[in-house]
Amino acid sequence: MFCREWLAQLGRHQAEIEAAGLRVVAVGIGEPKHAQRYCPQLAPRANCVSLPEPLAHAAYGLTMGTLKDLLNAQTIKNGWRAMRSGHTQSLVSTGNERQLGGTFVVSRAGIVEFAQVSAVAGDHADIPTVLAAHRAWEARNA
Repeated sequence: MFCREWLAQLGRHQAEIEAAGLRVVAVGIGEPKHAQRYCPQLAPRANCVSLPEPLAHAAYGLTMGTLKDLLNAQTIKNGWRAMRSGHTQSLVSTGNERQLGGTFVVSRAGIVEFAQVSAVAGDHADIPTVLAAHRAWEARNA
């Protein structure tokens, strides 16, 4: 549910993201067919990758949520927000529901310009904040 919501948000902001000189790479957990199912409809210009294990997630410090990370007032609000915009959890999960997400802007040199690690399920980064951080990083490093 939250992965689909985030992909849709990236898709809606794709023009702004590309105008900033960025490319979207979304990494999920599951089989390649899962990325092929959701990416074209939610974020058509994103490069979506689905891996069977959360190796990339772990490499970037993303953790598996505990019960308190997955069931709390904020997560319930986040779930309501996702459902109101049409993103629901399917009966059969395509990944690991406990995996918390994050958003990273990585330069071509491999430097992490921006990092947001979700504290609870559905805790997405604010795209205008991400883009502002990228512009500030570029200004400092021009």
